[in-house]
Amino acid sequence: MKYSLNKLVTGILLFGFVITGFLDLLLHSQTSYSSIMGMDADRVYFYTFFLLVIGCWLLYNRWFVGIGFICLATFSSYFTEYISIHNYFASIAVYIGLIIDIIIRKKNKWLFPLIVIGLLQGVAFQTGWFDYYMVGIMEFLGLCIGSVFVIKTIE
Repeated sequence: MKYSLNKLVTGILLFGFVITGFLDLLLHSQTSYSSIMGMDADRVYFYTFFLLVIGCWLLYNRWFVGIGFICLATFSSYFTEYISIHNYFASIAVYIGLIIDIIIRKKNKWLFPLIVIGLLQGVAFQTGWFDYYMVGIMEFLGLCIGSVFVIKTIE
């Protein structure tokens, strides 16, 4: 029972974030999760709380990727002094945590799609590729693939 409950709660949290952020992004004509999370103070509070809950839940269940979610919550792009930390450190912390989780669980076939998506996202971010729409698409794909990996490998 605990096994299925952990999968259910983790799935609701992760895909709740992915879907909520994506719908919010589409409804407000934004190009990335970062831009929607920092649009106004109400969103900062909502997404900060949501990311902290996800990060704590993942850490409680021994997933290092939870550290990345806590970093995203801590360094919101709403505050101009944190934009660089949010874009470079916190976003990368999610990928690094997930890569560590993949290596620890010996599921190396999951590394390739995440590395490709991470590299494309980095190139898109640095070059303004497709006016940052590519950054949002890569964030969405990275979150989906990472979420599926976490949910599929819960023990």
